[in-house]
Amino acid sequence: MANPFRLPMVPRALRNVVSRPATRRYPTEVRPAFSGARGAIEFDLETCNFCMLCARRCPAVAITVSREDRSWAIDQLTCIACGVCVEVCAKKSLSMSTRPGRVHTRSEIGADGRRPGRKEWLKPVPAPEPAPAAE
Repeated sequence: MANPFRLPMVPRALRNVVSRPATRRYPTEVRPAFSGARGAIEFDLETCNFCMLCARRCPAVAITVSREDRSWAIDQLTCIACGVCVEVCAKKSLSMSTRPGRVHTRSEIGADGRRPGRKEWLKPVPAPEPAPAAE
């Protein structure tokens, strides 16, 4: 029978028992974001004029804009965080944050059947001005 301490894996196994883990303990130790890291798209509803340029230029087709409903939506699971929409926005309504977006799973699909990670903004349509009274 072979001596178990002469096997090549035994010294490595003993070293791993007494040393720190090679990876981070993710929930408690979060790696700081490095410079130039891309995060999630952030949207400012007040400055948007719903020109739909961001939706037309999005290579992943993750942005949906409706001028009639005055709504803007992004599907974070489809978005590749390339920043094209941020660059083409004339009103600077879009920005790229440095904090990462929330992680979504398929098990989070709601009762309404919508995918997780979809964010929507609705701007109320302004009320029409009353017509002047005829005399």
